[in-house]
Amino acid sequence: MIPPGPYLLLLGDPGTGKSLIGRALAEILTKLYKENKIQLQDVVCWPNNVIPSEPKISCHPAGKGKKIVLKEKLKRAKKMYLQKIGIKLLIYFLIAVAFVFIGAGFYYLWQEKLKWDANAPGPFGPVQDVYNGNFQKFMIDAFISIGSTTFLPAGMMLLFLVLIVVLGRFGFLGGAKGIGGAKSLGDVPKLIVDNSRKVAPFVDATGHRSAQLFGSIAWDPLQTGGLGTPEHQRVTAGDVHRAHLGILYIDEIKNLGPEDAITLLTVLEDGQLPITMRSKWHDVGTAAMAVATEPVPCMCFLVGAGNFDSINQIHPALMDRFYGYGKVVRMNNDMPNTVENRRKYVQFIAQEVKRFHLIPFSREACEEIIDEGRRRSGKKDALTTRFRPLVSIIKTAATLAMLEGEKIVKRKHVKEAIEKHCKTIQKQILEHQMRERGRFLEIRPYGKKVGQIYGLGVVMDPYSGEMTGNVLIVKGFIEKRNRRNKSLKGYYKVTGIAKHGKEKFIADSIDKVRSVILRKYGVDIAQEYFTHIDFAQAYGVDGPSAGVTMTILLCSLLEGKPIRQDVAVTGEINIGVDDSIQVTAVGGVHEKILAAQMWGFKKVVIPAKNYMYSIDPKDYEIEVVPAETLEDYLKECLAEEEKHAPVVTQRKQKRKIPVK
Repeated sequence: MIPPGPYLLLLGDPGTGKSLIGRALAEILTKLYKENKIQLQDVVCWPNNVIPSEPKISCHPAGKGKKIVLKEKLKRAKKMYLQKIGIKLLIYFLIAVAFVFIGAGFYYLWQEKLKWDANAPGPFGPVQDVYNGNFQKFMIDAFISIGSTTFLPAGMMLLFLVLIVVLGRFGFLGGAKGIGGAKSLGDVPKLIVDNSRKVAPFVDATGHRSAQLFGSIAWDPLQTGGLGTPEHQRVTAGDVHRAHLGILYIDEIKNLGPEDAITLLTVLEDGQLPITMRSKWHDVGTAAMAVATEPVPCMCFLVGAGNFDSINQIHPALMDRFYGYGKVVRMNNDMPNTVENRRKYVQFIAQEVKRFHLIPFSREACEEIIDEGRRRSGKKDALTTRFRPLVSIIKTAATLAMLEGEKIVKRKHVKEAIEKHCKTIQKQILEHQMRERGRFLEIRPYGKKVGQIYGLGVVMDPYSGEMTGNVLIVKGFIEKRNRRNKSLKGYYKVTGIAKHGKEKFIADSIDKVRSVILRKYGVDIAQEYFTHIDFAQAYGVDGPSAGVTMTILLCSLLEGKPIRQDVAVTGEINIGVDDSIQVTAVGGVHEKILAAQMWGFKKVVIPAKNYMYSIDPKDYEIEVVPAETLEDYLKECLAEEEKHAPVVTQRKQKRKIPVK
């Protein structure tokens, strides 16, 4: 009794190398089999002369299956050849005998004519006297008497030859093509699992249904009457049988139907499964439904794969096997940015160059691809493990270099591939929309203004998660409420933002901005002022990264200091508990910086945490400045001179007397 398992379930984003792990395991199995002298098996399906609907199964060492089938084919071919030779000899013999009889008939008729010419005496007198000189009547009587022993047997032989030729054309005599051509292989076995390569099999069964997974019996419309293909010749092994002693890999395993999952559990527990007709057309009455082979071995190692949402969609019993007899592994989207891993990146580039027959890459080109891997990871000290998009960059860069007649790929080719040719269709659509929208935006990244600031946001595709940067024009108005007129109440409005939906992150930012201003200046912008912030030329803006933008705008209005228009900002504002107001990290910083760079801004201020863990300033032509507190942001954004009278002076912080 062989214990079940081990089984492996790999969960992670697409392109993180789940199938590569399965192939690597197959290579490891091959080495283990060679070291321990474990032989793979070929499976041969034989006819069952006693019960034709139950073909027999035999297992043989890898490579022997082809030899057995070839031997049986040669034996069958020899038999068919001898049969053909015998039939041909019989035909030639019958033709010769028929011609002998025909020749004898004509010879005897000629002798009768000689008798007539000589008027030879007969039993009743001379021949001519008996027939009164009627030669025609004499020859007819002679033909009848002679033909019954010569021409008639010859005619019967020739008619038999015609029947032999006709039957041979339809294959009833073997070896002929046509309706009965498959009967020529009636006794020849069929090789249904071939491991002649002697390599542990890796079978990718992603998206396969029952017939492909577990084998099937082909439906033959001419199965009745003995005219169709023999039962054993219509047997097709499934993925589980071909993966015997190897890796059965199923990606998107959550899409496996309940019936298929239960059958797969039987395979994993028993290690064998008969091949019978498996199809969604269960109610069709055909002869194939009655065919079932002997159990076929299928002791395979299951490697399932899927995204993180697959956990709750996999059949519970199958998931229980993964937990009980195997491992559930979370695939990393990145790996440490070490010298060893950078060398592995170069090795990966070399492998792709060899696989696609490309020209070699220069050191600078390899460094640019490694830097792109770092940027795609979203971390300064990590490299992405989603290699499939990088393959496209490698191929495109090499193609660009070859079109220019270069013998080596340079950094400029890699940059051109990244910036122009290797973007997903979702990202292309987003950037096209932003370019079209940009024609109407009033973005002027120069000068200084009070009451206007440029914030940075991202536009995201809801299905693929692709992002592109977006520059937001944020304008503000604030006026102190006249306390004498008690009928007028202050207000705090923000327009151009998302007002519907379950997740309105910007609503929390709006509330935090109010509290931050209250803490910093000691005024309530919603009660003591008429405050209006507008995300101009925008609609449905959402996300926490607009918090610091609105705060800086209000600080400019309250203090009367202009804002530098060549600076763009992003960051999440937080309520301070100490002497400072913290600005924390946000997402999509890389795309935001690229958007600001495209629009011609001179400086981008981002949270210090983003700068520390995910941003390398060498990747950009624009100046990237880290900031940790609101005061850091104000130093970079507000101009020194005051063009307008401040609405309110900053509240002095009370000194805290330490308690001894």
